[in-house]
This record gives sequence, C-alpha cells and structure tokens, in this order.
Amino acid sequence: MSAPDGVKPRYRRFADTECKGYSDVLYRLALAVSHDDDVAGFIADMPVIQPNLFFAAIQLLTGPEAMPQTGAELRALVHRRGHEIRQVMLRRRTQTNEVGRCAVLLPALPSGPVALVEVGASAGLCLLLDRFCYRYGSTLIGETSSPVRLQCAAAGAVPLPANVPNVVWRSGLDASPIDVGDDDAVRWLRACIWPEHSERRQRLEHAIELARGHPVTVTAGDLVDDLPAVLAEVPAEARLVVFHSAVLSYVDAERRRAFADILVEVSKQRDVVWVSNEAPGVVREMPTSAPATGDHRFLLGRTLFSNGRRRDEVLALAHPHGGELTWL
Repeated sequence: MSAPDGVKPRYRRFADTECKGYSDVLYRLALAVSHDDDVAGFIADMPVIQPNLFFAAIQLLTGPEAMPQTGAELRALVHRRGHEIRQVMLRRRTQTNEVGRCAVLLPALPSGPVALVEVGASAGLCLLLDRFCYRYGSTLIGETSSPVRLQCAAAGAVPLPANVPNVVWRSGLDASPIDVGDDDAVRWLRACIWPEHSERRQRLEHAIELARGHPVTVTAGDLVDDLPAVLAEVPAEARLVVFHSAVLSYVDAERRRAFADILVEVSKQRDVVWVSNEAPGVVREMPTSAPATGDHRFLLGRTLFSNGRRRDEVLALAHPHGGELTWL
C-alpha cells in the first residue's frame, strides 16, 4: 500500500511524460488525480497503483465512450463504483499487447531463419510480426494483404529490411497469458487501449482475428524461472531471438540481471540475439548516451551473446506504442 502523497507525483509524471499531446483524456484525468486527495487515497489502498491499471479498470467498466472526462466525473465514479474498480485492480494486471511496437522492433531483427521467443507475450500477438504489413514513409514491407497494418514515422538511417524475417519457430512466456478465444480476457486487452485511440483499438481487433487463425504458444511462467525450459525447445538450426517491450520495468534489478544471466549461459551453446524495447535505465548495460527528447521514449537495444560474452548497442529511440522511430 502507498500513501496518497506517493500517488500524486506518480500520476503527475504520467500525465506530463506519457499522456500530454497523446491522450487528452488520460492527461486530464491523471492530472486531476495528482490534485485530488480522495481519488489518490483510493488508489493508495491498492497493491498496485500504476496509472495504466487504474484507468484500464475504469474503462473495463464504462467502455471508452463513457469514460469520465473531468476530475469531477472521475471522483464521482470512484465514489459510486469504487468497489467494482477495486475488484478489477486486485485481480488484473496491465496487458498492453500493442502490436504497433513491432514496427520499431522489425529493423533490429535478423532476416532468418529465426526462432522468436517473446517474454511478456500476453496474447502472443507480437509473435505474428511476420504476418503484418509495415509502412515507413513511402516504404512498404511485409504482407500487403494483412489485416494488421502498421505505420511508423522513421527518422535517421533506419536499416529497413527488404522483407519481414523468415520465422520458422515462435513461442511466448507470460505470467498471465491471454487466450484470444476467451472473450473476458479479450475485453481486458481492449480496456488497456487508451480511450480515444480508436486506431490502436481497431489494430488490436485485427491482430486478435489473425491470432485466432494462426495460434501461437504462450506458456504461463516466470521470465527467469521458466525461461530456460522455453529456450531448450528452440530448434538448433534457427537463429535464436529473444525480445520484449515494456516488460523488464515490472521486475526489480536483481531479476533483470538473472534474466540476462540466463541468456549468457545459453550463449555458451548457441548464439542469442536479445532485442529490448524498454524505458531508459531498465536494461542497465545499455549505453546511456542517447539524446534526451523531453518526452517519453523507449530505448531500442540489441545485445549479441556468443560464447558467454555479450555486446550491447543502443539502436534507436522509439515511441512506447511504436508510432515513431529515431535511429541512432
């Protein structure tokens, strides 16, 4: 549990760094929480006070069209339906299975044949990245007939591939996998899309439809304890690629080190490519010389493991939901 005074600055940072200019609704609501003792006190009683979890819980109950628009409306909703919001926050965790992130991951991937292992895979939608269509300016890559069409504004000398990777094997690992055939679980995925982001919501629907026709394996498990068993299944003839987006920030520094240590050990038997797309500072070994942008950007990093040794490089700055990429 937290104190209200700990909730307020967190929601203010969320408003200023993640929502401003990107989601007017969540900007207003997060800013309101940062000034509201009652709502901040309600959130402080939760085991997890994360803004995305709080607002997704509300949207699950209201739908995007009926989300509160002002601080006063938010306070009234918490007073009226606080018990329901609390129950959602107690039994759910954020599941932002944002396929838009694949557009920033694509230039970092080898061409193949590759075996993809996604950590924090949720419903495994991003494991289908070779079945999407990508547009970078005037450049089109991938399956032009795909229902999932991603657009990314690319700056700098982005090494765009001629085509999507040749994926010969794929598997995911997640603490609480989402079954795309489970309507209740899919409702939660929708609730994690920010209210006015209708294009992202439509993209999610298309990705779910695609996943229902092309099922992928996502194992329930811990990103450290259960990762070796998943990696042991990867066919020897494929190049092993382990990737994730906005995942390691949910575990402490010790678990992050343990995760990397597993990849070091595996690399004594086979090479490993690790592609990370996380907030600055999450992957400690990544160089921190990337330019400051003044807004919320992830660092796209690539680490090559071979014979127990690693080589890290920061590749790009990326928008957290994949709409922009600045190659470094």
